Amino acid sequence: MKPILYKKTSNELTQCSIISCISAIECKGTFLSLLGASQSEQKKIVGCFQKQVHAQLEFARSDINWTMEYRLCCNSKDTVDIFGECPDYAVVIELDKHRADQVAKKFVSRLASFQSNPLFFISLCYPGTPAMNKSECVKYFGYCATLASRMGNHYAGFIIE
Repeated sequence: MKPILYKKTSNELTQCSIISCISAIECKGTFLSLLGASQSEQKKIVGCFQKQVHAQLEFARSDINWTMEYRLCCNSKDTVDIFGECPDYAVVIELDKHRADQVAKKFVSRLASFQSNPLFFISLCYPGTPAMNKSECVKYFGYCATLASRMGNHYAGFIIE
């Protein structure tokens, strides 16, 4: 099982290479014990996956300076799960359950926080509860992609099934 790309804004080379890297990550078995686990156990499972994604990106795109838990500002506890930076652009990758409200909230807050253009924003969603509406999440991927394009940025939305 690998992340499935549901939406992307363009065929821009940087975006395509990052998408290709994320699409190749093997997730089979990674999230099997997530449902029903305590919050602390869920955090450990997602943290291990975050490290896996970070390592894959560092290997595939060593031209980008990758950081985990990048702090948005010194007065806030708000962090970006995986942040990539180089002179011409920045990359923001957020890992969340496939909930439309989480996807939208992170997208809006991160685009408001970063001034660099272009910004490559990626929603990488892992399994949530059966009550979470995957189709609504995919619908919001489309909204995020539209807004990102209008603002001169790039967007991709993935769901791990």
